[in-house]
Amino acid sequence: MKKAATDDFEQIFQKSYISHKAGRFSEAEKGYRKILDRKPQWGQPMSALGILYLDQNRPEKAKPLFEKAAGLNPPDLSACYQLGRLKQMKNDHQGAIPLYQQMLEQQPEAGLVWNNLGVAYRETGKPDDAMSSFRAAVRFAPEMAEAWNNLGVALDEQGQGAQALNAYQKAIDIQPDYVSPHLNIGIMLQKRERFKEAEIHYRKVLECQPQNEIAQFMLQSINGGETPPDAAPVAHVRSIFNQCAQNFEAILVEELAYKTPERLFHIVRPYLSENMEILDIGCGTGLGAELYQPFAKSLTGVDVSEKMLEKAAEKKIYSSLAVFDILQPWAFPVKFDLIYSADVFVYFGDLDHIIKSAATSLAPGGKIAFSVERLKDNLKNYQLYPSGRYAHSRQYIQTCLNRHGLKPLELNSTDIRKQSGNPVKGFLVVAERMIKAKNFLPEANSHES
Repeated sequence: MKKAATDDFEQIFQKSYISHKAGRFSEAEKGYRKILDRKPQWGQPMSALGILYLDQNRPEKAKPLFEKAAGLNPPDLSACYQLGRLKQMKNDHQGAIPLYQQMLEQQPEAGLVWNNLGVAYRETGKPDDAMSSFRAAVRFAPEMAEAWNNLGVALDEQGQGAQALNAYQKAIDIQPDYVSPHLNIGIMLQKRERFKEAEIHYRKVLECQPQNEIAQFMLQSINGGETPPDAAPVAHVRSIFNQCAQNFEAILVEELAYKTPERLFHIVRPYLSENMEILDIGCGTGLGAELYQPFAKSLTGVDVSEKMLEKAAEKKIYSSLAVFDILQPWAFPVKFDLIYSADVFVYFGDLDHIIKSAATSLAPGGKIAFSVERLKDNLKNYQLYPSGRYAHSRQYIQTCLNRHGLKPLELNSTDIRKQSGNPVKGFLVVAERMIKAKNFLPEANSHES
């Protein structure tokens, strides 16, 4: 009798599953629930019902079912996988890790699970574990293009360029119209000044996604032209800094001898006093923030990259940190005595909107300090270079400041970074918001080098 009942439940499950796959959701749900009314600890129909709710875009009903099925002894592995995916969709990558680990104990050759685990490790700042997981993913699922692309990203982040290119190419060999590896290869080749090869990959991206802003922007940066875009796409800037957050300071400070935050502080130091409201625009990991902390009543850091903010938070320097796109409206609760920004304005061509927002966020007499790359041609306002960064002319900077009631105090020429081992010239700027906006003749202390 017991065997007959089990067989009956199996038949109901199979019929319900067929109905589910055929899109007859109401019929399938009725069958799954009939089984669970009699066998409430059977993980398979519990997980199947959860998947049915996902197929109906009802994750709030699916999640409790997956949680219950994943908590059975033994756990339902399908529920573990689906619950892990739901957690990652909510950015709870840490919560997904034990679920995937639990699955892999039972199914150690599940390449898809290894790939998802690798993403979870990458997003929680464990690059070595991520690398190992992606290597396992391509070993057990060698035809999985996404796993090869993720392995390429992991290799790229650790400076293993040649291996990264091979991994990206594997992804393209499997799926020729896969946009991500084409874009990743294009950016890698462009960094190496292999512009013609990079252009091929950007054009492939645009064949598949004609509106892809990053490919359009990078192509424009290679080809130049008289009308460059006003700014780099925010998704591009966020991606750059999310990917490099883990090794950002090691690369900039140790390998590239990056000194712009210190040099900017040096020229703004004479204008600092105690108990200032200070805003760090594009704060990144907080390079240089400790220099300003002694002068701060409060030190606010904002950045477009969530990963950079996570690293900045570890330093416990800032009063508050927030994700922020500086092209969006500025709505801070206080007026600032100082706004500073190192190596951020280089991702924007048209600075007028940013300067205006900063001017309206400064207290009377407040200062703004920032760096830009130097464009020698004063007949142009700005130019987009193949580096993907903008350079600005001295005249344009002075005009923007003047237009918004900011009096230049310092406009100094210096080396702001290195590119391919060569110094890149830039300007370090300090300006003051006057009590009443009016036109100013440039009065900055100007030092060429």
